[in-house]
Amino acid sequence: MDFPELFDPDLWCPLSDRARRDLLAAALLDALQGSPGVRDTRIEAGTVDRPYDYTAVVEADVGNLKTPLWSDARARIFCDPSIHSANRRQLAPGLELRKAAERLRTRLDARFSLETRGLTLTMSPEPGVQRTWTAERARFRDRTAVSREDVIEKAADVDLRDLLAHFYTGPSLRAVADDGTAFLLPAASEEEGRLVTLCIACHRWSEGAEAKCPECGGPVETVLAARPARR
Repeated sequence: MDFPELFDPDLWCPLSDRARRDLLAAALLDALQGSPGVRDTRIEAGTVDRPYDYTAVVEADVGNLKTPLWSDARARIFCDPSIHSANRRQLAPGLELRKAAERLRTRLDARFSLETRGLTLTMSPEPGVQRTWTAERARFRDRTAVSREDVIEKAADVDLRDLLAHFYTGPSLRAVADDGTAFLLPAASEEEGRLVTLCIACHRWSEGAEAKCPECGGPVETVLAARPARR
């Protein structure tokens, strides 16, 4: 990706908002070169509660695909001269654009197959996870069903409630077992694929899913992180 402005605060920060959006759109189109169905790219504002964030949009032959790109919080830190430049470069928009492009590539080529009684679609929402959607209509049994199955390669040591919370897509729930014990199942986040590893021993954190703390080697918890809405 030959766009130095996306990695250098001194080149990025003097640009106008329009110039930044055009640059990100051009870089995204370059990153998705060769992906099926791509016609053009553009950068839009975030959701209603995050209007200053950037959202990546791919104009495909079948419609538009969107994914979160860069948050306003990261943008402010990236252009804050009081913060060391090495730390600022870790939040560069070019790094987030690479992640967004990878997410979009998997969504641009999700394969499905038509069967006698329904349709099956398979995709990989993140490394090590295979997601299968099945829509079935059985006229003889007068039954119509849509189901989703996530198959995780290595999840033996992960708490089942954490797994459910990670892949759950509905509103927040108070889930209650037969014996009366309950736990909170939080609402799905609009953020895609941002996993954070929290160290129980030294209380440090790092992006991504780690088996142990990269700093002290201690036990960790992996969560899906999201910035709360503005008040």
